[in-house]
Amino acid sequence: MAKPTNQKSTKAPFLKGGKAPDPINPDDFPPAFSFEKMQDGSGHSFNCCQDDDRLHLAKRIFMLSRLPWKEIRNTSAKGLGSEDIPKYRIKPPVPNSVTHDVTYFHSLHYVGKKRFVGYRVGQIFYVLWIDHNFKVYSHG
Repeated sequence: MAKPTNQKSTKAPFLKGGKAPDPINPDDFPPAFSFEKMQDGSGHSFNCCQDDDRLHLAKRIFMLSRLPWKEIRNTSAKGLGSEDIPKYRIKPPVPNSVTHDVTYFHSLHYVGKKRFVGYRVGQIFYVLWIDHNFKVYSHG
């Protein structure tokens, strides 16, 4: 029995001999911020900050969530950009949820010289510490 010609194939386009879709580059998209791995009561959590720090942090996260990662990376670390902080410069204990393959963290400004610190997996930025008192890492 012949297959009707108007029936569509159920195979994905790249399995039909066509070109595979281009891989998605997370740098082309804005960060998705997560506080999931932040340790509350650590002295560097959202609840350990003053209201004005929380307000400035929320405003900065809102602003950064409209820029692609590649733009954030290419901007000065003194402005909207990020600075890489080696793991050994971090003073508080690193949460157990952070895997051993994470060898550095990203530090981003939220107001003045105050920063928030975390790490990135794809598009997601896990905020671990809010450095409201300059004690998360040596700013040397």
